[in-house]
Amino acid sequence: TCTITNDDIAPTLTYTKLVTNNYGGTLDATDFPLFINGNSVTTGTPNTLLSNFLYTLTETQQTGYTGGYFTGDCSADGSIVLSVGDNKTCYVTNIDAQPKLTVTKVMINDDGGTKEVTDFPLFVNSTSVKSGAQNGFNAGNYTVSETGISGYASTISGDCSTDGSVTLAVGDVKSCT
Repeated sequence: TCTITNDDIAPTLTYTKLVTNNYGGTLDATDFPLFINGNSVTTGTPNTLLSNFLYTLTETQQTGYTGGYFTGDCSADGSIVLSVGDNKTCYVTNIDAQPKLTVTKVMINDDGGTKEVTDFPLFVNSTSVKSGAQNGFNAGNYTVSETGISGYASTISGDCSTDGSVTLAVGDVKSCT
């Protein structure tokens, strides 16, 4: 007598976190907890699951990062159905959001002055910026300044300190006047 036994092979799903830090972000994959159907999983580790079930992959989002972009074997919404014997991999990517800073020059000529906004070059550190234009920078500490003109006093307000200093974190949108 000979007996042949077949046993179905449980599918595996590897859920891998990718983080892109282009603008000074410092988070990595371990800063974004991952879940399959609400159960915590470790990035890059195969998870043995059941076949013919709908699985939904999620993550904990972090401030200053965009994304949750799914690639690999998952659909764009992070869902997947596994078949017997499958070995699938899904990736989710988050990208640090570039901080934005707008510097706006306001002129008050109420004592006979004739200068205009364009007469006062504006700077973020040593980078020339245009009044009212939103500019992207990396996360970090910056100083907003202008080229002063005799006979005019200036003050700095908004998200900048009175000395023009401002700290930008990933995802920030700030403005100084």
